[in-house]
Amino acid sequence: MFDLDQALGEYAETHGSGPTTDGRIEIGYIYATIRFESRLHPDYTSVECWAATSAMSRLFARSAGVRKVFTDLTADSGGVCCLFDTGDGAPEQVCWLNREPVQEQVSSPRFPDRRALVAAWSDSGK
Repeated sequence: MFDLDQALGEYAETHGSGPTTDGRIEIGYIYATIRFESRLHPDYTSVECWAATSAMSRLFARSAGVRKVFTDLTADSGGVCCLFDTGDGAPEQVCWLNREPVQEQVSSPRFPDRRALVAAWSDSGK
């Protein structure tokens, strides 16, 4: 369930799921995997979430509301990084880093690759 934004509203119209009484949108299943040794850094745990359908994947890429939910979950759990992969071959998007919202891509000058991203984590040396 996500708070309504333009992308979520368009998705609801197309997929026949209108807002609930509290104004939120139900979009379907989201698959999650918890890795106690992250692929990015073995001393970290990662939570990887995937949209169940291609339409949902495109929604995740467009919706600020969806991004906010995952960024808030990262912040509320004390996570160091929230990374969005749209699954369309585009560079991954860094949304949260070291307790701050960020709008950067992996492959940018700041983060030319995942190794540079991990090196930027405030406590990656611990």
